[in-house]
Amino acid sequence: MRAILFVLIFLLAACSDRTDAPIIPGAKFIGTNRDVFIGTTRSLNGAGEFGIGRSSTLKLLQATVSLPPGRALGSVSDGQDRPKPERDFTLAALGTYDSSDAFRAALAADLASRPEAEREVTLFVHGFNNSFTNSAFRVAQLAEDLEVPGTHVTYSWPSRGNPLGYEYDQDSALFARDGLADLMRLIRSAGQPDIILVAHSMGSALVMETLRQLDIAEPGWVGRNVSGVILLSPDINVDVFRSQFSRIQTAPDPFVVIVSRKDAILRVSSRLRGERTQLGNIQNTDAVADLPITIVDVTEFTDRKSGNHFVAAGSPALIQLLRRSSELDSEFLRGRAGSVLTIPGARRIQVPPRRSSPGAIRGESR
Repeated sequence: MRAILFVLIFLLAACSDRTDAPIIPGAKFIGTNRDVFIGTTRSLNGAGEFGIGRSSTLKLLQATVSLPPGRALGSVSDGQDRPKPERDFTLAALGTYDSSDAFRAALAADLASRPEAEREVTLFVHGFNNSFTNSAFRVAQLAEDLEVPGTHVTYSWPSRGNPLGYEYDQDSALFARDGLADLMRLIRSAGQPDIILVAHSMGSALVMETLRQLDIAEPGWVGRNVSGVILLSPDINVDVFRSQFSRIQTAPDPFVVIVSRKDAILRVSSRLRGERTQLGNIQNTDAVADLPITIVDVTEFTDRKSGNHFVAAGSPALIQLLRRSSELDSEFLRGRAGSVLTIPGARRIQVPPRRSSPGAIRGESR
């Protein structure tokens, strides 16, 4: 157990608590700016920052993130509490909305300012060991590098932001379900027809719990209000995932799970649980082959900095491929006949659209 903990600390960043970055208005004139809406269930600490404490009130904000010029594709450097805008991601502005109505109006105005084809919301849910600002930096990086259109929102749940805070983060992810559900309802009330959920690692477990909760409370809500789900390296037990998925009346289409059999972080997570694998490093997709999901295996790509735990966001080679194949993505992910996604290891599983009774696989392509 001691050896496992050592590996976990080494891979996840052998450092102290991750701190929030200061606001540097001048960064707006140095890098590329991305506006990010934020919902958080973190409480304010004594320094007036959103720290690790848990709050039952969903707070709503908007940030301007400055991405440094000349950075490497897929990279995020936050500079901790002393960022240099020429080198690091920097918080250039941060404003708070006094009410959900004000947030809703701002979100609706941002959507209305975009071309009709780009009026969609991408809602990002971060994983283990993240600070408040890091989640905003990551969604800005994903939007910039993957050229994600539309309006971008992040849900910052109260992670401890420390590699030794795994158990704390597990509890926080469960605590954060109501806040995420409230944020999703608020986005939908802005008149937004397309919510795309993107979650990483432990954030995927939070997303699945929230989708399950929403559909139990109001059967069919998820299918009516979420147009797509992408789980990146999900830190979820396969049996738990199947149980969560079974309570969703109509699964969003597409529903994508990105996995890597070389994910070192999930290998440690599995061992801590006494399991062989988690969903994000699954070795054999037969265990989920009857579900209407798309498995994209990115094992052939590497992101050593994250222990192959965030390949979709950190591998320059994979990012370039995703950019070039963007015109094929939606057709492939929705299982249209004859379409091919040019990512080695990508696997499409087609099943009948209704989930009332498990169906056999109708076809596969690699």
